[in-house]
Amino acid sequence: MRRPRSIVPVLPAALTLGNLVCGFVAMAKVVDATTGSSGMGPLDPEFADKIVEASWFILFGMVFDALDGRVARLTGQASAQGGLLDSLSDVVTFGAAPALIAKAVYEHGKTGLDQPFVPKVITALTALYLICAAMRLARFTANTGTDEESHHLFQGLPSPAAAGLIVTACLFIFSGRHDVGLPADTADSLAIVIMRGLPFLAALLGMLMVSTVPYVHLVQRYVGSRTRRSTFVKLVLIIAIVLLFHDWSLFLVAIVYVLGGLALAVRARVTGRTLADVLPEAWAVDDDADDDDEDDDTPGGGAGRRDVTTGNGRIPER
Repeated sequence: MRRPRSIVPVLPAALTLGNLVCGFVAMAKVVDATTGSSGMGPLDPEFADKIVEASWFILFGMVFDALDGRVARLTGQASAQGGLLDSLSDVVTFGAAPALIAKAVYEHGKTGLDQPFVPKVITALTALYLICAAMRLARFTANTGTDEESHHLFQGLPSPAAAGLIVTACLFIFSGRHDVGLPADTADSLAIVIMRGLPFLAALLGMLMVSTVPYVHLVQRYVGSRTRRSTFVKLVLIIAIVLLFHDWSLFLVAIVYVLGGLALAVRARVTGRTLADVLPEAWAVDDDADDDDEDDDTPGGGAGRRDVTTGNGRIPER
């Protein structure tokens, strides 16, 4: 009797592996940066170009990571194997690669940072980030189902958000520091301060990843399959502005998400409410679409649409 073959969903798996490859290429770019630097100081252009490229590959990995799970659920191909492959890829792209970037950026600029350099401490701080990312992803894989509702809230800072803050900080340091209206000397000094704190920031982000602070999945809550036309236009404008000024705006967005999540969690705890109660209202579907649903003559018209919130307007926490 022939054993059934194990079927691997092609499209979701390809997207997940695309994420993995982005993580590997990012680390390769970091190696190129450290071996090909011209030694022109902390903000050396040759080193900067490679680190910026590495940062973009991690951001590209986020796009693959955002798509693979959704595609798997939409096509009915979500599986435990896919979830494990996704977490393994995330450990590389959002764990190992950002940790290596933080270490390399700090060590590259150590001669110009006017700060005692203790290699073992910096290695320990960035290793802590990697360990926390792996633990956070293991917890996520073990506790999260394959349905949409299990992805509304995160327990702890999501690893892509933690990686995003590190790499967008690098984009600001090496590419966007002169685009925020500061004098050149002030912008360079600010960039060096951020370089000085990058390994420590990585360690703090690691602790947030394994914490129980709840973070909302912005796409799941605010960007559904249907939304108001006016909301869609606003969303497109926001994305266009962020992309237009991406060298510094992405860093600002990452800061707001990390600190905003902390602020909302504190507010919820102080007021004795759930995170869902203190979040801004989810964007509603188009009014015209609602009218069409009400006029549907089929039994249970409009029942094919599943709300992303429960009947009392709360997102189930996990």
